[in-house]
Amino acid sequence: MTYVIIGGIVFVIVIALICVFLVMFYRNKYNFLYIKINEADNNLDIMLQKKEEILFKIVPILEKAKIEDIPEVIKLKSQKMDHYKLYEELSTMANDILKLIDEYEDKLDFKELDPLIELLNINENDINAAIKYYNDNGEEVNYLAHKFPANIIKAFSHYQDINLYKLQKREKIGI
Repeated sequence: MTYVIIGGIVFVIVIALICVFLVMFYRNKYNFLYIKINEADNNLDIMLQKKEEILFKIVPILEKAKIEDIPEVIKLKSQKMDHYKLYEELSTMANDILKLIDEYEDKLDFKELDPLIELLNINENDINAAIKYYNDNGEEVNYLAHKFPANIIKAFSHYQDINLYKLQKREKIGI
């Protein structure tokens, strides 16, 4: 009888240790993923600001060439937007500006414009890489949220699902 009691106690201790290990493992996994997501989000913030600055530099060149219907990039500064909305707005504006450049290429001075377009292309590639990194880690968090026992850890730890970015495709412009 004492062997059964001792065996039961050992069994309960082993199960408790396994449960503690699983909780620590999944909490650390969530924390690590959230750190990676925050890092990507901070990088995206910097890259989106840089994209906005590049567009600010392109607009005067277009205005100097007397091109109309230039997107009003300056309005973005006054609006409070989250990164998702800012990304969409900047991508739309960049596409519109590149269409204008393509359409009015005979009026424009490409000595000033080419370095800015090159910076815009490099920035776009960096943004796409950061978004892919963000989305990959966000998908893993969202996957864990529906996987046992990580979903129980999520419920008790108040982790949130991650909103993912929708990658904007840039149209091919003949520049």
